[in-house]
Amino acid sequence: MNRITKKLFSAAVIVCLSISSVAAYAAQITPSSASITLGKNDREISFDIYLETDSAYAGAEFGIKPSQSDVEFTSLILSDELQNESKVQTIKDGCLYFGFFSNTNKYSAEKKKIATLNYTYSGSGTRTIALVDSKIVTVDETNKTSGDTSSNPFTVSITRQGTSGGSSGGSSSGGSVRKPDVTLPDTSQTYSDRKFTDINGHWAENDIYSGVKNGLFTGISDTIFDPDGTVTRAMAVTVLGRFSKDEIVASNTEFTDVTTEKYYANYVSWGAENGVVKGISETEFAPESAVTREQISAMIVRYLNYKEIPLPTGSEKIKEHSDYEQISDYAKEDMAICYEMGLIKGHDSGLIEPNGNLTRAQLASIMARLSNYSEK
Repeated sequence: MNRITKKLFSAAVIVCLSISSVAAYAAQITPSSASITLGKNDREISFDIYLETDSAYAGAEFGIKPSQSDVEFTSLILSDELQNESKVQTIKDGCLYFGFFSNTNKYSAEKKKIATLNYTYSGSGTRTIALVDSKIVTVDETNKTSGDTSSNPFTVSITRQGTSGGSSGGSSSGGSVRKPDVTLPDTSQTYSDRKFTDINGHWAENDIYSGVKNGLFTGISDTIFDPDGTVTRAMAVTVLGRFSKDEIVASNTEFTDVTTEKYYANYVSWGAENGVVKGISETEFAPESAVTREQISAMIVRYLNYKEIPLPTGSEKIKEHSDYEQISDYAKEDMAICYEMGLIKGHDSGLIEPNGNLTRAQLASIMARLSNYSEK
């Protein structure tokens, strides 16, 4: 075999090996719907992203971009299975980049729901939301990460009922996308070992890290906890459900605004079945509504009753707060009990703020105190 023939043969082998390597790892990323038709007055767009692989993997990252800026991103909810994983999320040039990562190839080769994406759009023209970038991450025997980018893109078409459509404002790929510098997290640490950049020196820093370590909370990103963020009803019952250490099983609820794909759906079912939470009506739970200090007091007392944990007599000292009479009648005894237990405290201003919205930091502190009380 002469030198030229040898070179051609070697090149052919390399190409074949490269093709074999790509074919050995296959991933398919798909939306729950390729076409969404909005009603005349509808603005909300929601769809799920699914990932199917033929090999186990440690994580994945995605780039999702609308065809025009009038399709506005509102929220991303990772599936419940991924809530405690290390995460990244950022928006650059109108493109949403998000991902999740573990330190092992813990996700099996199967089709699984990754996240629910929510957007708003009030126009009449046709729009698209497209997957423009993706990477499936694996970890080898030496704990080094690598990424496969061979997955095909997808496009979700958005049209409005009763209109002729119109320009989509660009190609389905969203045009040229400049990917931001997103560094893969250090997979040698578990999520509970992460450090959040927005709680250093915060009054609830220790309680927040305790809650994260015990699996009650995750950050809104890999480095941000958002301590002053508002706690929703869905978030509150989820935290209580995780705290209970009960086996939370999938089940349907009577609430029409709690759909089964939501991360909190099973926790709402658990809470309703055990009397921990109630709906705002027989068919509505209002999962995204804010939780007040008196409402979390009522939830906690119901939870303690469900767990048959003895309760103290409600404190009389709570009546010394100047806004005591603002507590709703249904919650006065519950707040007095939580006050006696040290779960709810008054402010330096002398107020108890029963109708003040609960923050994520406050809930982390309450759960830390509840844990100490339960261990007595």
